[in-house]
Amino acid sequence: MVNEGIKGFKKYIKRGRTAVPKVTIRKNKVIAFNSAAVIKYDLDTYEYAVFYISDDGKRVAVQFTNNEKESGIIKIQRRPGNYQISAGNFLGMYDVDTSENKNFDFTWDKGAKIAFFKPTIREDSRLVKSSDL
Repeated sequence: MVNEGIKGFKKYIKRGRTAVPKVTIRKNKVIAFNSAAVIKYDLDTYEYAVFYISDDGKRVAVQFTNNEKESGIIKIQRRPGNYQISAGNFLGMYDVDTSENKNFDFTWDKGAKIAFFKPTIREDSRLVKSSDL
């Protein structure tokens, strides 16, 4: 008989190299969440993501959704060991550094299904707001 698990519990199955949820900005301009993040926050239940930048241009928010009519959605690509989202236009628009693959810790808002993190912004750039013009 195969162990089907325990009712009311989620079975732990080791995947990936770390059990610490991380988000990575890759040189190929994708934002990826590792398997620990996918498992801990049930990211495999979402089909799309929406990107946001903070008013000061220093923090990124990634909101997960299944609403295919949401404006600005990007399809999540499922890969072995992680889930990734194409982000080239977004990262370029806000001068997020993509010169090397870089991991970041993130904060998870369970109610809103949003991951917040602070990526590296290229120093030679400046976020120009319409109020600065």
